[in-house]
Amino acid sequence: GPLARTIRAKLEAALQPTHLQVLDESPRHGGPPGAETHFAVVVVSGRFAGLAPLQRHRLVHAALSAELAGPLHALAIVARTPQQWQSDPQVPPRPPCLGGSKHEQRRK
Repeated sequence: GPLARTIRAKLEAALQPTHLQVLDESPRHGGPPGAETHFAVVVVSGRFAGLAPLQRHRLVHAALSAELAGPLHALAIVARTPQQWQSDPQVPPRPPCLGGSKHEQRRK
């Protein structure tokens, strides 16, 4: 969809990744059909060398600040250097969506 294309273009421009996956996970989160609200990205970039995970996530957030302020509700990030990706190209599985906030789930 259009938001996925925007995310891809902005991350490519900002981070020059050697590997990039943009996964629309919105259907797993109970939104209306076609909603682009929940994404996961796998970004492999030399720009991450020497940076802590929090600093890497901040670079991704900076590139997508307009989207995070608007239509993008949730973003899961895997940010690795090319060397890290080469030694371990596996992406850890994300937990299933609980369908609402965790607080609401505990009340039921």
